[in-house]
Amino acid sequence: MITALSIKNYALIENITIDFEKGLTVITGETGAGKSIIIDSIDLLLGARASTSIIRTGTKSCTITAEFNISKNTNVKSILSDLSIDFEKEIIIRRQIDSSGKSKAFINDISVSINTLSNIGKYLVDFYAQHKSNMLFEQNYQKQIVDSIANNNSLLEKLSVKYDKYESLKKQKEEIEKANTDRERLLDLYKYQINEINKANLISDEEEKIEQELPKLKNAEKIKTVTGEMLSILYKQEHSVTDNLSIINKQVDLLEKYGINVENISKNLASSMSQIDDIYREVEDLSNSIDIAPEKLDSMLERQQLIKKLKSKYGKTLQEIIDYGKQLEDKVKNLENYEVNMDKLQKEINLILKEITSLCEQISDKRKKVSKSISKDIISELEDLNMKNSQFEIDIKKGEITRTGFDDLDFMFSANKGEKLYPLSLVASGGEISRVMLALSTTVSNNYNVDTVIFDEIDTGTSGKTGEKIGKKLKSLSKERQIISISHLAQIASNADNHIKIYKESENGRNITKAKVLNDKERVEEIAKIISGEKVTEHAIKHAEEMLSDN
Repeated sequence: MITALSIKNYALIENITIDFEKGLTVITGETGAGKSIIIDSIDLLLGARASTSIIRTGTKSCTITAEFNISKNTNVKSILSDLSIDFEKEIIIRRQIDSSGKSKAFINDISVSINTLSNIGKYLVDFYAQHKSNMLFEQNYQKQIVDSIANNNSLLEKLSVKYDKYESLKKQKEEIEKANTDRERLLDLYKYQINEINKANLISDEEEKIEQELPKLKNAEKIKTVTGEMLSILYKQEHSVTDNLSIINKQVDLLEKYGINVENISKNLASSMSQIDDIYREVEDLSNSIDIAPEKLDSMLERQQLIKKLKSKYGKTLQEIIDYGKQLEDKVKNLENYEVNMDKLQKEINLILKEITSLCEQISDKRKKVSKSISKDIISELEDLNMKNSQFEIDIKKGEITRTGFDDLDFMFSANKGEKLYPLSLVASGGEISRVMLALSTTVSNNYNVDTVIFDEIDTGTSGKTGEKIGKKLKSLSKERQIISISHLAQIASNADNHIKIYKESENGRNITKAKVLNDKERVEEIAKIISGEKVTEHAIKHAEEMLSDN
């Protein structure tokens, strides 16, 4: 629900901030004071088309900011999570339009597109007013409401799973049919590729082994030369390391005869001689392991080039090439067994289509059954709102099979008996729309997933008696969600939990729209003014007090 709204430099508004509460909020004020500007600003904030004409004269931009409590709004939370926008129980949405026509939008100070605002907005606020879009106009949402009342969720989940399988099978069939048109060419191609891959006898890790062995083969002569020199220095040449160590060993023996303690020197010298022996053997083994083999080098280079060629054609790694070969073998089997595979696939498609059709029929039957009772309840609500000649029905026609069934569903309405019914979205009158939507909202309130509903012009052309009924219904609806209504009737205003007055003042030769949340005393005065006009009478004051005490 909306908890706070700040508007700056919008039309006649210079700078106002309004705090909203749960329950029913009624906005009143004289004609032309700017009541609809409040509603329009919320609509703009949530993605409506912007025009530079809304910017207050003499200013460069207008800014609208609102806080929303989304603690129970799973749809909005899901969208924000997908967008990687951090949130807690409240979010702040801000939109700015400058005089050049540029528009910027932010959620929790993260820049977002206007389309994102619109997508989130429809789950935050629903508008029932002329020229405003709302969720209950959307056929998909209408279908969701009917399905919710009809308890179709379990059937729809089963249908969705079956439909995904059906689509997958159809795709397989299309691929096989497409491949069959070029069957002989593909068979030749696939068999050639399989032969090329199999002929290579690839081993998944052989590329690493080649990379390890190639440097040895390429540098075999150099390695032999280096190791030979090392062996010569260690043992073979005159004055080798071992010769010198033997000489040192004799010198140590002399030191010992001269009375010097050479225990540690002797120990370390013996260790060194042992290590030299180990080093010699390792170098000798290394030298013996190296073959100068030009033929082997050439063979390995050829193998490396073959692998490089196959990787350029069939995969990034040897394992991918091996796996691709197996896939090709499966494709060859499918092409060679085309008729058998097609027959089997078609039987699977026919079977699952039969199951899907059965589920669609069950879903449709339940929709049709509840649609009659929903229509009856809505007509009863409309009659109670003094729209006694109204017609309402839920039109269900069989269409294409989708994951939500084969029904095309539309809410149809006419304000006059005997006249043709049209889709609800084509209803012309603003007040009419609001009352129809109130009737609809009242009927389906438990299955209607929007936190805040705004009614504009809901009392247009209504009497006090009808206004009283509207007020009671709005009050009842506000127990489950936040309701905001612009009204000209005392009967509706007196039912409000929160009352906001919109008025104009003249400052420095310019009219400025302002807003005020009324206290109890101010509410009595405002309702009395609605009853009696500009000149408030004692009778009007008393009547206003009675109306408020009754509610």
